[in-house]
Amino acid sequence: MRVAGCVLLAWLILALTPQTGSGDELHIAAWNLEHLDDSDGDGCVGRSDADYVDLARRIEELDADIIAFQEVENEAAARRVFPASDWHVEVSRRPPMESSQACWDRPQARLGHLATGFAVRHGVQYRRNEDLAALGADGAFQRWATDIVVTSGGRELRLLSVHLRTGCWGANQDGDSGSTESCATLRGQFERLKVWADTRLAKAEAFVILGDFNRRLTLAGDWAWRLLSPATAPLLLLTEGVPFLCDPRFPAFIDHMVAGGGAEDMLVPGSFRETPRRDPHPDHCAISTVYRLGS
Repeated sequence: MRVAGCVLLAWLILALTPQTGSGDELHIAAWNLEHLDDSDGDGCVGRSDADYVDLARRIEELDADIIAFQEVENEAAARRVFPASDWHVEVSRRPPMESSQACWDRPQARLGHLATGFAVRHGVQYRRNEDLAALGADGAFQRWATDIVVTSGGRELRLLSVHLRTGCWGANQDGDSGSTESCATLRGQFERLKVWADTRLAKAEAFVILGDFNRRLTLAGDWAWRLLSPATAPLLLLTEGVPFLCDPRFPAFIDHMVAGGGAEDMLVPGSFRETPRRDPHPDHCAISTVYRLGS
């Protein structure tokens, strides 16, 4: 009886003692959900109700605390896979895009509005900042970045969900006259991202830029990575040196996580992973890592 009482007392002490370590860890993911629409059959993918149910299941399997998403039409679309019972949802406030553009592989369908945003698990403390509208580059189609700050373990981590201009993925497009406009727009977006990152560094704010950069930053000598992370103010590219497995048709990641301002010191070593795809859609795979914000 005395032994049992001691065990019970020890259990109570453990239960009442503030815990550190895993309690201050945040599992943060980024995933381009590829034309996630608020209605069945809409957009360039045209999902069924069963597709949304399966995608919601895959999101739960990801077991993330925060997901930076891209290519979501609106909050109603996000709510189809991020239920209000479990998630807060923040969607960029870029005005809805009225597009008459046909989808490349579904000519009968029309391209819908594409927004960035975040899904944040209930219980995670955060606040929202103004969108980085400058990434819109004065174009109705170009996406704004969604900006939040999460707090855990007495520290803050700023997160920016991005979806940059497509069509200028690497050196082949840099030298192609047909990609001149795309590459010029993308360069301008990287220049604006550099200003945003420099501001965070000047304010000693830990930050992660994550999402769909539409650029293979890990390839040797890439101008976009040199622009964003010069030798005088280097950032950490989490996809660097990681085998790209999502789609064998392509040579390297275009979805990335870029850490700076001390966020690189919060990274749990070896925690970066790419989640395998299970079907033809979406064409992006989720990437994720764990940050320890506690001291």
